[in-house]
Amino acid sequence: RNPERRLRDMATSYTPHARDQTLLEVYDYINQVPGKDVRGRLIDAFNAWLRIPADTIGVIKAIITELHNASLLVDDIEDNSTLRRGIPVAHSIYGVPTTINSANYVYFLALERCHQLGNPAAMNIFVHELLNLHRGQGQDILWRDNLRCPTEEEYRRMVLDKTGGLFRLAVGLMQAFSASEVDFTPLVNQLALYFQIRDDLINLSSDDYMASKSYAEDLTEGKFSFPIIHCITSRPSDSQLLHILKKRTESEPIKRYAVEHMQACGSFDYTRAELGRLKHEVLLEVERLGGHEELVSLLEYLDRQVRTSEPAGGGAGGGAQPASP
Repeated sequence: RNPERRLRDMATSYTPHARDQTLLEVYDYINQVPGKDVRGRLIDAFNAWLRIPADTIGVIKAIITELHNASLLVDDIEDNSTLRRGIPVAHSIYGVPTTINSANYVYFLALERCHQLGNPAAMNIFVHELLNLHRGQGQDILWRDNLRCPTEEEYRRMVLDKTGGLFRLAVGLMQAFSASEVDFTPLVNQLALYFQIRDDLINLSSDDYMASKSYAEDLTEGKFSFPIIHCITSRPSDSQLLHILKKRTESEPIKRYAVEHMQACGSFDYTRAELGRLKHEVLLEVERLGGHEELVSLLEYLDRQVRTSEPAGGGAGGGAQPASP
């Protein structure tokens, strides 16, 4: 008997798991303040090319939303965060064990949704990209916990796994149900790099971001984000920023000094220039694929915060020296 036919039969005969609302309370907590739904908008934009039926799109959106929000529950534990979307992180309310269990429960609810689609290609994509996502997250944590600054190339590869995994999963699930044979991977990867580097920038420079998280949170996490990597590698004999990352400080004066130091190193200008380059690449790829007004509009929406953000350290002081010419 055909294995693919057998898998489809199993999917259609499978009895869905009765969702346990007690376990979902933690997940629902983080959903009480919805995010900006960039991934949902990305799915809608790509569907102008892929033309998937509305009911299938609804399932794919639910899968991506569940995976994204469940991963945030775990991320906040791994990063020792205090705020998410302007409210206390879930594990500060419900505890670490319950939060981890709820997140894992939702991962498998998303897998169940994917299984019920009855498409072997969709299951393969799901497993492949979830492995990529966890590999990227693991690499990020390894650098942080061992205080090893990665190269820009290592950082890019990590982002393509960690952030690109969920982006490619969304588009890959759609392609599993589409007649289109266009390879969107280069475009999706460029978008993932743009999205993550943008997030790195606004974490250190956006007042709106700080209202929903905390001041320059990446410094407290000890995270090697794109501007931080540039600052460290551009001045290899200056270990100030490495020592600040090692401290995992919550001190606002120290973090303001670090931001001013990065500004003096030219790291924010460098990051904006890189975002401009990536944006240009995305627009060229969109044009090559025939143009797409909605996708361009989404990119402009994301770019607006890049253009208006200023380094959070706010100007002079702190003793950071000007960047060498």
